[in-house]
Amino acid sequence: MIPSFLIDPADRNAPRDPQTGVMRGSEARDLGPEDAPNAVLFVHGFAGAGNNFNDLPERLAAKGWRVRVMRLPGHGTSPRDLENVTADELLSAVVSEATTLREKHTRVVLVGHSMGGALSTLTASRVPVDGIVLGGAYFGMTDRWYYGLKPERWTTLGRAVTRWVYKGRLFTQVNRKEAKKKIVSYTWIPTKSSVMLLELARRVNEPSTLSHVTCPVLMVHSHGDVAASAKAAERAFNAMASTKKELLWFDRSNHHIYWDYDADKVAEAVEGFCEMIEGSDSVVSHAKAVSSGS
Repeated sequence: MIPSFLIDPADRNAPRDPQTGVMRGSEARDLGPEDAPNAVLFVHGFAGAGNNFNDLPERLAAKGWRVRVMRLPGHGTSPRDLENVTADELLSAVVSEATTLREKHTRVVLVGHSMGGALSTLTASRVPVDGIVLGGAYFGMTDRWYYGLKPERWTTLGRAVTRWVYKGRLFTQVNRKEAKKKIVSYTWIPTKSSVMLLELARRVNEPSTLSHVTCPVLMVHSHGDVAASAKAAERAFNAMASTKKELLWFDRSNHHIYWDYDADKVAEAVEGFCEMIEGSDSVVSHAKAVSSGS
């Protein structure tokens, strides 16, 4: 068992905003022109933060997009706050943010990382969005022959043994070593929340979810991703109903694909995808045109 007194200091000592108490790099942010016709919502991953997208939010804001970098429930404060967050709460938060952007902007794109990719996929299956970008998206855990059991099984067993698992920079999955100290995340992970991840994976892989993803999709992943299974991501990608979808492999990188050796190429791919969306009809205007013509 991990003594609880070890948990708080590790994350409490992280740099924080003196007014909100939120960890630096985890804050929700708004960038770019408020009256822009196009908006993008960044959805970070499990125990992660908005800074996990590197400078991509700033790059898109500089191109005239309204950018919203959200902070998921239970994140950026203390891992104790994450412990009791449910899959429904996470999904509701993303749907709410996407819906708010839809009310103000003609086109809305979701950019997700890891669990944020799963949440973006689930959101796209439920509400109108104009495109989704899935970076190192979580559709299942990466398996290794030496695990003995499936990683999902180890996760379930772990909850019965300990309340906390150490994550820390040592286990930050990025190949570019100098990026490790820049990536914001919790040091300790509640095992109860890890089990919640399994529920998200179950939901996002449902045929009823993937068959309702009809917007354009850009998936960027690495075959060497040691956290989010490349095989599971590719299976989900192939099952998505979208007729405009592209899967790009960046194999010099690991799970934190926006920070790794291929970061510039990944950013350029995302920028190109957004430019394509910018030049197309919005999903809402297209739906109205189809409705009026029927």
